[in-house]
Amino acid sequence: MSMPVAQLSSQQLEALLDGPAGPPPPGVRPNFDDPANLNGLVNLTLTLCLVFASLAVLMRTYTKLFLIRSWDYEDYTIILGWLLQIGEAVPSRMTIKNGGGVHMWDLQLKMFSRLLYDINVTSIVYSVTVFLIKLSILLQYLRIFVPTRKGNMAMFLTTHAVIWSNFLFYLLDVVFFIGLCNPRRKIWQPWLPEGHCFSSDAWNMASGTFNAVSDVTVLILPMPCLWRLQMPLKKKLITIGIFATGFFACVTSVLRTYYTWKVVREPDISYNIIVMGLWTLAEIATGIIVSCLPVLPKFFRHAGPKVYRAFSVGSKSSPSTGSASTGRQARPSLTSPMIPTATPRQMASVPDMTNNSRIHKVHVKGDYTELEEYNATISEPKTMHQLRPEPTSSNRDVESGRYGISVQNASHGETWLDTSF
Repeated sequence: MSMPVAQLSSQQLEALLDGPAGPPPPGVRPNFDDPANLNGLVNLTLTLCLVFASLAVLMRTYTKLFLIRSWDYEDYTIILGWLLQIGEAVPSRMTIKNGGGVHMWDLQLKMFSRLLYDINVTSIVYSVTVFLIKLSILLQYLRIFVPTRKGNMAMFLTTHAVIWSNFLFYLLDVVFFIGLCNPRRKIWQPWLPEGHCFSSDAWNMASGTFNAVSDVTVLILPMPCLWRLQMPLKKKLITIGIFATGFFACVTSVLRTYYTWKVVREPDISYNIIVMGLWTLAEIATGIIVSCLPVLPKFFRHAGPKVYRAFSVGSKSSPSTGSASTGRQARPSLTSPMIPTATPRQMASVPDMTNNSRIHKVHVKGDYTELEEYNATISEPKTMHQLRPEPTSSNRDVESGRYGISVQNASHGETWLDTSF
């Protein structure tokens, strides 16, 4: 925006600022009192994105601290990204307060100036937030698929190349939006006669394109490693599907890029910038959720049975209306199991329980039964069973990253994921 304001008096400048920020279409009159806006849609989108992203981060934090009991670099980065998402909600909310989502001809120029300031702050915070989210995902790739460089050097080098290219680009993005104009206040007061500004149109288009390409790269990067996993086809497809949820982040990024181009090419900046911002909010929230997904199966395996029992307490029958009166078969008690009578021939076919023989411990979780295999040391004089878990190596050696989707690296470089929920 360029305005010959050097010769304007203070009264003329005030009248200019009270006027519309852009010319209206033919036959349309400016409406400053009650213009059409996107306030309701922005508030709904902002709330949903914050709620779902926060739930994902809180479940991930609980799982890593209390179930896995491990905290890694990618956890720090996603927490920082989540906090910046919350921080970005403040200028995002201010944009609609200062005329965002209103057509240029229904917005006063002085309000548009405040909107430009909010947009500049949001753009800076966005770049840092998106980089931290992508960094968290890429660090998980390194921990899951490349615990050592020798295991998969190609994946190691490619992931590092993506990390550093994103770092350099988003660093330049932050520097560009901070130093867009000299003096800096000319960014939101473009009518000032002194100073100069760089053209942001080409950079915005390049930034949107790079962001979309980067999201697609992060999506397809682990796919070759996932396809080579030694597991049944069904589990392999489930695992690929979990990682492929990043496709939704790619969709939001592409749509954001599309509206970035509309902001550059169309004069209705105050309206199109908010539509672009809606997809920006969705992109950030989707990225945070995708980053947390590898941990969430372990959380649901832990919390699912407890939630089931909590909701099924009210539906349980009282002692007077138990299974005997309703005709339903009661579930056998684990503490006093119903052991069927075996014939001598069947008893002869059962091997003797010797020291370090294997037995199974049964857990009933809702309607599901799980078996855990243990080593059993039997004290022959007292016939008492001492159960102890089978010895394993450290979690960091067995499970790279200790995620709910756990990867085990054998000496031959084979990798598999536990996709059971």
